[in-house]
Amino acid sequence: MRQCQLFPAMKRFFRSPRFRSLWPLLVGVLYGLCLRLAFALDVGEFSIVSKAFLLMTPFSLGALAVFVAARGERTSVRRDAAVAAKAMILFLIALFLMLLEGVICIVLVLPVFVVAAVLGGVLAGWLHRHMLDRKGTVSAFALLPLLLGPIEAALPPVQSEQLVSTTMHIAAPPEAVFDQLADVRGIRPEELGFAFVHLIGLPKPIEADMHGSGAGAVRVSRWEKNVRFEEVITHWQRPQAMHYRFHIPPGSIPRDALDEHVELGGKYFTVLDGGYDLAPAPDGGTELTLTTRFLNKSQLKLYGDLWGRMVLQDFHRSILGLMRRRAERA
Repeated sequence: MRQCQLFPAMKRFFRSPRFRSLWPLLVGVLYGLCLRLAFALDVGEFSIVSKAFLLMTPFSLGALAVFVAARGERTSVRRDAAVAAKAMILFLIALFLMLLEGVICIVLVLPVFVVAAVLGGVLAGWLHRHMLDRKGTVSAFALLPLLLGPIEAALPPVQSEQLVSTTMHIAAPPEAVFDQLADVRGIRPEELGFAFVHLIGLPKPIEADMHGSGAGAVRVSRWEKNVRFEEVITHWQRPQAMHYRFHIPPGSIPRDALDEHVELGGKYFTVLDGGYDLAPAPDGGTELTLTTRFLNKSQLKLYGDLWGRMVLQDFHRSILGLMRRRAERA
């Protein structure tokens, strides 16, 4: 008896306006998850950190959601953009809830994913209004990321080196500032101030311990989540400069500390070298500059470079703020 009552209720739900509004979003989410799992194999022509996935997948996801929503209905640009954006946001939420991506990766891709999805949705709506959304058109959109993958994989890899420098004025003489650079013990969270990169999950530094002095010495940096790496001193001139190259031993960054797609020393991004430069200021203080050179090995050259520079600038400001607080108290 209950089954007899249940089936009509389900039938009414599937015919209701609420379901008709949810169904396009679910189609988009399921399509995106299928591609995410396929590209996660990271073999042959398919890779998560690629234009095929990071640009074409959200573009096609937005288009498919609008194609489904537009069946038998008149659409508008605003409605198409809203459907595509909602489908994309739900897809990102699903990635997080299913532990397929961490907060850092989701925040990094959010702008490009939403924009690409909206563009795909608006184009799909235009095709629908001009009676061009045939089965072949919909299939072409669905297959677009899979078709682009082999083409992109055949292109020669392009690497990009970027240099990021940040300067901060410190009301202390260069000698006092330099003495804070080598050993940095017992870092308290409030000393770092607010940093967007820490808000989205990047581990905070805990301490830096210098072994030796001068060129060839090693400064061991320890961060939250058991992250550990080394900075091998290449140039030491007190109180003008301390430069180093990064050495990230295998296993020094636990798998759960950073998302594999943004891991330092990983497949797509790595830091190469950097250092501190100090210059006396006219008021008796110091202009302290922190520089880091990183390598972007991903297929997303412009976007990867942009985010890499933004993340490092934010991190630099946090570290320089720490040095300023300690030097001015010394």
